[in-house]
Amino acid sequence: MSIGTEINLGLILNTNSKYIAEVLTDMGLECNYMLTVRDNEEDIIKSLQICTDLSDIVIISGGLGPTDDDLTRSAVAGFLGAGLVRDKKLDSSSLKFLKYVKNEKIIENLLRQSYIPEGSIPITPRVGSASGFIARKGQVYIFSIPGVPREMTDMFEKDVAPFISKIAAEKQTFYLTGDLSRQVIKKSVLLSTDISESQLEFSIKEIKPFAQSMGVDIGVTANPGLIKIMLIARSENTASCKKKLRKVEDRIRAVIGEHIYWKGQGAIGDGIKKAIKKCGKNISICTAESITGGLISSLITDTAGSSDYFCGSIISYNDDIKSKLLRVNRNLIADKGSVSREVCIAMAENVKKIFNSDYAVSATGIAGPTTPEKGKRVGLVFTCIAGPGNFEEIYEKKFIGTRADIKFRTAQFILNRLRLAILNNH
Repeated sequence: MSIGTEINLGLILNTNSKYIAEVLTDMGLECNYMLTVRDNEEDIIKSLQICTDLSDIVIISGGLGPTDDDLTRSAVAGFLGAGLVRDKKLDSSSLKFLKYVKNEKIIENLLRQSYIPEGSIPITPRVGSASGFIARKGQVYIFSIPGVPREMTDMFEKDVAPFISKIAAEKQTFYLTGDLSRQVIKKSVLLSTDISESQLEFSIKEIKPFAQSMGVDIGVTANPGLIKIMLIARSENTASCKKKLRKVEDRIRAVIGEHIYWKGQGAIGDGIKKAIKKCGKNISICTAESITGGLISSLITDTAGSSDYFCGSIISYNDDIKSKLLRVNRNLIADKGSVSREVCIAMAENVKKIFNSDYAVSATGIAGPTTPEKGKRVGLVFTCIAGPGNFEEIYEKKFIGTRADIKFRTAQFILNRLRLAILNNH
């Protein structure tokens, strides 16, 4: 349950539920229901009745602060038929941000955070001032944690998740309500690029029946330049789940392997780093960017440790910089246009010499919404990889979407090709 009128009005994204559900899945538990509830005590109580009828564990985020619309404490207490009691051990946390103000009303409001339903277990915050608590209604556990994402994350990871793990260990198998009782659930996420959702669906069409026969669901979510393939396995134990996931994953990799650049939570830059580590050599990379305006470099350097192999970049967004810094011949630009195969190759070759790197990546194209070169349409992109010896790959692509979509597709595409080049040439 996520508490907050601002969520129900669509003013902020409900990232808390997504995070909590993902962590629970990693723990082998499935979140069956998600509710968002406005800041109204009666609505929260009604929602608690629904949730406790359906689930063994209810996790509430939000509504624990010191303001008048923070109603979760009183709502849970009302639902339990209990009073709110002050735990003075929580006072130091509740007042941690009170420095010079001596206003009694402010102190009184802040101390609301020290109150928890009678009989519940307090959770002292390490981040922020809002305390949480663990309550119980019959056999159902109710965890209440703050809604501020960084406060929620810290408390869920360090207090709630370990408590749930302890419950599961004591019961050996956590009996979930409904058809999924006595089952363990595990997931695997494959990240792919340079393949459309329809292409991917066609490629794995014959794998889906096989997966279903093993109790594995395959889900696909598509964004421009990035498609996630989610595998969800259910079985009687963790080892069986992992075995099923591995079999399905192997079949998917057999048909679209080169498009998959990462498994789990990661990014294309992580794939580059892994490829370099796998080849076991010291490899250096640089970039020359036009259309992407530094996005390729950004995706590389989003990965910690990228300074070990990334030299730098020249963002040559206009023709003068291409000529002066990248040393691309002005006559070549005038004759072929800055968005051309020839200029893209020259950009890669020249930046490789400038940085004295093993690999160089270049990109030039038209992101739109208008086109600066007559006869060339929005979405036309050239990318190039120059590598050791005479290694060179040049690609002409026609991407669709918004300006941001085209830039991201370009960066994802060429970095995946760079990943494959490193793996295949070393």
